[in-house]
Amino acid sequence: MQGCQNDTGKLIGKTAVLRMAYGCADTVPALSEWKRLGALTTKGFDYSMNTVTSEADDTKGLVENLVNNMDFTISGEGEFRKKDKGTEVGAIAISKYIFDEVQAGRQPTLWVRFDFVGEDAGTYIMGYFNTTSWSGDFGTSDISTFSGEWKVYDADTVVFEVAGPALAFTTNLTATKSVAAGSALNMPVAVAGGTAPYTYVWKKDGAVISGQTTATFNKASSVSGDAGIYICEVTDSSASPVKITSAACTVTIS
Repeated sequence: MQGCQNDTGKLIGKTAVLRMAYGCADTVPALSEWKRLGALTTKGFDYSMNTVTSEADDTKGLVENLVNNMDFTISGEGEFRKKDKGTEVGAIAISKYIFDEVQAGRQPTLWVRFDFVGEDAGTYIMGYFNTTSWSGDFGTSDISTFSGEWKVYDADTVVFEVAGPALAFTTNLTATKSVAAGSALNMPVAVAGGTAPYTYVWKKDGAVISGQTTATFNKASSVSGDAGIYICEVTDSSASPVKITSAACTVTIS
């Protein structure tokens, strides 16, 4: 397999990420507030459909089912560390949080986010959940492990988002362009995918060109000094902005 391209059509479990954030249901956490739970060995979700069935005599021997609702659950299992990492919620810290909240007569709620294809890749389930199960196992000759489950606390907060197509150019710059001095210099690009709106930065010979911030570079009357190599950088508005760079266009002024 040396030198072979990875198969990105398949998804393995380690790509998925289970993250959490403290707070109340009325405020969605900022991206900087989300932290991984800890050293997870598995994570998953379960819709747990609640159904009613019809056995009327017109079903021709087949029981018919209707879904009333679902008891949606996110779960995770992992390994305790001797000390929680600062970049994680941490199994020890969440153990104390759950204990303190219940002892104080409060619900052990928190924001939970399940990213399917990596952090901030755009495909995730997120909402305000309640901790309904938490346990640890400290076998004398085994690695210490934990297991937890989180069920919906506030249904209005739960969303399931699926990432759209990646940001890409649909119209790119040509490799070369020749313009007569005094004529207009126009160079358009077009993009699709990602998250609109987009921002445009035009550069000539590596330097940003002031005042050119749209999808079309436009100068009404070109001069000899406009000759050079041009590119356009386009950035989308996603939570983790994506930037792409156009092909380079060598402009000559005759």
